[in-house]
Amino acid sequence: MPILAAAGGVILLSGCASCQSTVRQLAVPAVAAGSFDGVEADQTAHRLYLADRTNDKVQAIDISTSQPRFAGSIDVGAAPNGLAVAPELHRLYAGLSGGDLAVIDTQAGSPTYMQVIKTVNVDTGDADLLDYSPSLQQVFVSTGIGGDVVGVDAVLNEVKVRYMLRSNLGQPRYDPADGMLYVTTQGTDSLLRIDPASGKVVNTIKVVGCRPNGLAINPGRQLALTTCRSSVATVNLRTGAWDANRVVAGGDIVTYDAAVDRFVVASPHDRNDSAVGVFYGDGTFLGSVAATPEAHGAAFDARRGLVYAPGAAGLMSFAPGACEPRPDGARFAGGMSFFVVPLFAAALFLVWYARRPKNREPAGPTYEQLRHEDLENERRRMLELEDSIFGPINQGLTPEP
Repeated sequence: MPILAAAGGVILLSGCASCQSTVRQLAVPAVAAGSFDGVEADQTAHRLYLADRTNDKVQAIDISTSQPRFAGSIDVGAAPNGLAVAPELHRLYAGLSGGDLAVIDTQAGSPTYMQVIKTVNVDTGDADLLDYSPSLQQVFVSTGIGGDVVGVDAVLNEVKVRYMLRSNLGQPRYDPADGMLYVTTQGTDSLLRIDPASGKVVNTIKVVGCRPNGLAINPGRQLALTTCRSSVATVNLRTGAWDANRVVAGGDIVTYDAAVDRFVVASPHDRNDSAVGVFYGDGTFLGSVAATPEAHGAAFDARRGLVYAPGAAGLMSFAPGACEPRPDGARFAGGMSFFVVPLFAAALFLVWYARRPKNREPAGPTYEQLRHEDLENERRRMLELEDSIFGPINQGLTPEP
């Protein structure tokens, strides 16, 4: 049945992959019981770090192979919030409840590897979300309701500058393209632009009704993506123009990875509505997958093209490449296939039926032919018997057919 097999192949090809189809739940018992805030990836060391607030630890996952494995726990002494990585310094930073910034050694082979080597106090309340600037070698720390952003020298591990903004602050991000520091403020529905050279707020970008929290910046496009109360907004940092959409229902931490030119948004809600969404570098929505309420952050593995986030069994991953929409022509063909494929399959069946092998002539006599021959022979024997008894009165006669 080669023709029907071909029709089946056409039907199968009319389907397509999806983000959700690539989700893997990875069992990591040490991580499964935690409640997490920041998630950060060190792309050079191939390590994933998760801020475990339940256990006052930062959990480390080795993502150097296709099968991630638990690499250890780092006791930070208080509930960790945001995380930041300085790959060239082999340092990991964790903002802690209580106002300290933990400095962690990530240099393999070091005697203090995977240990807190110093704490820097930045506030009496919380050290919340973080950002690291390689060009300035500073860690920027938001103190949340404390209203300050604190710049910590990543070489000397000491406070270098304090920006007193007197507002409830969210995520700070340094933009290497314009040399400005941005931070979200929920109370004023704004992104504040700070000039690190002067220490002053030089612009306030209003995002009305948003109550912005998470923030990431694509410096190449001068585009920011921020999470709102129930939506996500893109902000043009050159013009201040912004646009909100509800493809992801708000969220917490936003990450941008320049290597893949993608944003990822963690959107924790309840068991049914939590998600992790991915956006192109221009802010266009790419796709999302269902997640757990514990997923407040997510991070890219740029080498493998995966996104990692806390999952039901410990860790989840998915491939954003599967979210890519098909080209317009393929989408049209896929839509038409809903109608065309069944008709095509029916036509192929009719062609097969018309061309099927016809009944061949039998190789020998049929049953009816043999039966007729037997009857004929029986009649001849009866005539011969009569001739032998009564004489050749039937000579020259033949039985009627």
